[in-house]
Amino acid sequence: MNKNRRDTLSRLAALAALSASVPGLSSAQGAATKKLKLVATNSYTQQPIAFGVEKGFFREEGLDVEFVDVQDAVSGVATGELSFAFGPTSVYLRAAALGAPIKIVSSGFRSKGPYFLIARPGIQDIAGLKGKTVGNAHAGSNLDTVLRTILVRNGLDPRRDVTLFGNGSTQQAYGTLISGQVDATIIHQPFAALGELEKTSRTLARGWDYLPTYHTGVLIAGDRLIANDPDLLRRGLRAYFKSYTYAKANSPEYLPWLQARLKLNPHAVELALRQEDDVWDNNPDVDPVAIQDTQRIEIEQQNQKAPYDAKKYIDLRFVPREYVKPFQYPDKSAALKG
Repeated sequence: MNKNRRDTLSRLAALAALSASVPGLSSAQGAATKKLKLVATNSYTQQPIAFGVEKGFFREEGLDVEFVDVQDAVSGVATGELSFAFGPTSVYLRAAALGAPIKIVSSGFRSKGPYFLIARPGIQDIAGLKGKTVGNAHAGSNLDTVLRTILVRNGLDPRRDVTLFGNGSTQQAYGTLISGQVDATIIHQPFAALGELEKTSRTLARGWDYLPTYHTGVLIAGDRLIANDPDLLRRGLRAYFKSYTYAKANSPEYLPWLQARLKLNPHAVELALRQEDDVWDNNPDVDPVAIQDTQRIEIEQQNQKAPYDAKKYIDLRFVPREYVKPFQYPDKSAALKG
C-alpha cells in the first residue's frame, strides 16, 4: 500500500472515530432528509413529540415532520397519510387481525392504562357509585374495560348497579362531570389532577392498579411503509423515544414548556405528570405476556371472540434497541379498594 493511500485511510478512520464520539450525532446525519407524517393533535400525552421537534431530535435523524389532520389512525397509516401512529393496543390488534394492512411496530411511550376514575365531591368511595351515572368514554374502549373491571372488583355490577353513559374522553368527559350529567367518569390526565385542584372531583382509583398487564398503548405503521421504507420507520421511532425520554428526564425544562402550551392550570399540569410518572416508562418493547393478558380481558369483556395469533401482527425489527428495558409492573395486591 502506498503512502498516500495509507494517509487517506488514516484520515477516514479518524473522522469515523470523531463522529462516533460526538454526543447526539446521529447515524442518519448526512443521509437524505425524509418526510415523517404524524397526526396533528393537542393531546396532553402527545406533546413530547412537538417538544422533540423543537429540540431538533427529529432533524438529527434526518426527518422533516409534517403534522397531518387525520381522524382515523388505522386508515391513516394504511393509506400512507401517516408514517406511524399511537393508540389503543386492543383496537389496533383487532384491526390488524380483521385485515387492516398494518402492524404494531412498538409500544408507545407507555403501555399501561393511565386512566383515573374520578367522582364529584360527596362520593367518598367506589361503593358510593351504586345507583349513580358513570361515564365510560364509549362502549368497547380501553377506558370502558378498565372502568368495568374496577367496578366489578369493588362489588358493583356494571350492568345493574350503575348507569353507564358514553361521554367521550378528556375535556368532554370532564365537562359532563362538572355539569352534573354524570356522577363519576373514567378519564385521562390532566383532568384528574385539575379536578382535585379545583375541588370539582376526587380520584377514586387508578386503572393500572387494577389491570397492571392490560396493554393499552402501541405504535402502528402500514404494511406498505414497512416494506418500502423501513429506514424512515427506524429513524422515526428513534426520534420518538429520544423525545419522550428527554422530556421525562428533563422535567425542569419540559414542564414550563408544557404548561405554556396547554394553557390549563399550570399546577394541574405539574401534578398530572407526577401522578402518572410510574407508567411513563419509555420502553419500545412489547411484552407478549401482556398482549396475552390483554386479549383474555378483551374476550371476557366480549370485545373479541377468540385470541389472535399476535405474532402475525407485531413487527419489532425497527425499535431503537438502546431504549429497550426489562418489563416492570406494579404489584397487583396494591390495587385500590375505594
